[in-house]
Amino acid sequence: PVTLSAQFPFLSRQPCVVRGAAVLAWVFACGVAPVRAAAPAPDGARLYRQQCADCHGERGEGVKGKRAEPLTGDWTIAKLARYVAANMPDDNPGTLSAAESEAVSRHLHDAFYSREAQARLNPPRLELARLTNEQYVIAVADLLRSLSGGADVAGEEARGLSAVYFSAAQRGRFDTSKIAHRGVDATVVFTFTPGQAAHDRVGTAELSAQWRGSVFADETGDYEFVVRTPNTVRFWINTELDALNPADARLDVNVSTPRQPDHRVTVRLLGGRRYPLAIDFWALPGKADEPPPAIALRWKPPHGSERPIPARNLSSARPRPTYVLGTRFPADDSSLGYARGVTISKAWDEATTSAAFEVANHVGRHVDRLAGTRAGDAGRAQRIEELAARFVTGAFRRPLAAEERRVFVTERFASAGDPESALKRVVLLTLKSPQFLYPEIPAGRPDSHRIAARLALGLWDSLPDAALNEAAAAGALGNREAVSAQARRMLGDGRTRAKLREFFQHWLELRYVEDVGKDPGLYPDFNADIIDDLRASLLDFVEGVVWSEASDFRELLRAEYLPLNRRLATFYGLPAPEGDEFVRVPAAAGERSGVLTHPYVLAALSYRRTTSPIHRGVFLTRNIVGRTLKSPPIAVAFDDAEFTPDMTMREKVTKLTRPESCQGCHDVINPLGFSLEGFDAVGRVRREENGRAVDVSSEFISEDERPLRLTGPRDVAAHALASERSLEAFVERLFQHVVKQPILAYGPRTVTTLRESFVASGYHLQKLLVEIVTLAALQGSQPPTATTTQPEGNRS
Repeated sequence: PVTLSAQFPFLSRQPCVVRGAAVLAWVFACGVAPVRAAAPAPDGARLYRQQCADCHGERGEGVKGKRAEPLTGDWTIAKLARYVAANMPDDNPGTLSAAESEAVSRHLHDAFYSREAQARLNPPRLELARLTNEQYVIAVADLLRSLSGGADVAGEEARGLSAVYFSAAQRGRFDTSKIAHRGVDATVVFTFTPGQAAHDRVGTAELSAQWRGSVFADETGDYEFVVRTPNTVRFWINTELDALNPADARLDVNVSTPRQPDHRVTVRLLGGRRYPLAIDFWALPGKADEPPPAIALRWKPPHGSERPIPARNLSSARPRPTYVLGTRFPADDSSLGYARGVTISKAWDEATTSAAFEVANHVGRHVDRLAGTRAGDAGRAQRIEELAARFVTGAFRRPLAAEERRVFVTERFASAGDPESALKRVVLLTLKSPQFLYPEIPAGRPDSHRIAARLALGLWDSLPDAALNEAAAAGALGNREAVSAQARRMLGDGRTRAKLREFFQHWLELRYVEDVGKDPGLYPDFNADIIDDLRASLLDFVEGVVWSEASDFRELLRAEYLPLNRRLATFYGLPAPEGDEFVRVPAAAGERSGVLTHPYVLAALSYRRTTSPIHRGVFLTRNIVGRTLKSPPIAVAFDDAEFTPDMTMREKVTKLTRPESCQGCHDVINPLGFSLEGFDAVGRVRREENGRAVDVSSEFISEDERPLRLTGPRDVAAHALASERSLEAFVERLFQHVVKQPILAYGPRTVTTLRESFVASGYHLQKLLVEIVTLAALQGSQPPTATTTQPEGNRS
């Protein structure tokens, strides 16, 4: 303010009107504009309450019937402000000034929208969790396997089944004096006619054969096995091969009709394991009008079509059977992107009871084999009681206290009329006990046995093995180095590979693919065999990278080769290898970029006739770039008939998502999706669409509001590998899949610390996995100190 009274003292003695007129005259005479008080900054909290809370809730929790979805995400304040300015409030969008939009956005971002705000409002905590459905089934399988005491049949392992051919056919008998040939068959698909190799091994129209070995299940699920033959066959799967009983055969048929029937059986198998398999086959000379002797072993695996069992899934190794629980459980809660054992329902309780009875009956039927006894043996009851004690100890993942042994074992055998009934009661009581169902009971600072149990759950979804139990009993798991050493040992187990394979199926969204088929008029050669090969190729690629010595995550995103067999290479116009096995086939320089451009991923994220930049873009946004997306305010289905035929897919998507309400998400989705338009609906490279050059370039705004120029999928991969947020999103998803807990519950810097060690290791995936399980296993084992790197976390 100008203090004119100091310069013109007489004014202080004049009336206010005179003083005011004099001031104005002086101001205008000097050419100075009147000074106005600065307008107050908009109050973002007040504006939110007035304009937004009715639809979004006081803390962005959502309002049923209006905007039910919580107001959370990863947009910057600047991006939020642009969206608010264009779209809010709902009843009168565009009425807030730029300053008001920025103030509202800053308030909601800091109060509840951002990840940091959510962590402050709802501190993550370790949840008291039960076994997930998969953990329950695997734990029971491994518990019974550990008690059986047997060993796998020794011998040199070869790919394929061991085969013995006989020049005679006597059903139920195989005369060793009639052996005509021994060997290993990569597959069992034979027709015994003169001139065929299989016939020439025997040389007679009357023949029989035996195949023995195992089949490897890539993933957990229902497998349908098919034996196609017009002859007599018995088939066993997951049965003791050294004590085969015709009554136990899964298939036992005698067919003499002049046709080739299919004989089918469906069994549930756990992924990452081999299961014993056996076939007995007899063929007598037939009539002239009957088909020649033949046999074909086929299967239909989960997410696949029926086909001959590939040689890579067959082995001459003869493992022991694995008990696979038949009881089905209600689905686990997967609302946060990973299966969690946090829901307790009547259906789940009934399922655990049914499962306990199923296991108890199985143990009762095989009590002598499990206990190593025979009826009438002296001391049989005592040995069965010891078996019961070992069952409880294994299920509880630690030695039994004296009181626990009395309650769970001794009293059961004292009150039962016979040892078999007592054992079944022990099994029922154990499998329904909290000590089995809730691995973290009892609570408190974990000892070596709980650390061992955490390692086994993290890497195997199972129970500790003998080596872990021995280390725990010796107190040898009390420091980080010892725990990491055990974790590295456990990486070589097939159960670790199965669990990591399951993770990558979720990460690549293979679990949600229902139909990859295409319009046969446009893609006549894209058949079931191609689709099955593509899926196997993708998993072969991922596992080849993960379990290599380098184990380099970067290769997953930017590899310039594809694992292909002859059929796939021919379809995709690449140099064809010999045979049906997958080999690395290099693509043209700069053409492919790891999983981003694997044909199975591209085909799965396309329509039946055309590509889908939106589906592809959403996948890249969430899974590769690590950005969050909300459900669209209005669901708009893509209808190709609404566009003129001369438009490209890029032009169609641009027009469909042009409304301002769509751009909040599609300014991220579309550029990423357009980067993959150089590949058609089956993942083949294309340069043109509708006679016009395909445009894959776009302007993309990074999470920190930096503009990036994308000219194809390799630019997307480069951005993801350079982005801290992208890497932390991957680390968090792997952590949650392995540990089944929220990562922030282990400390606010856990994800940052893991990302930094991941990058420092050369993006080594195996080392990251070891870091994750080691951190989780040691959680709470030591009081935090100034030098302790172990996050403390909270526990419910």
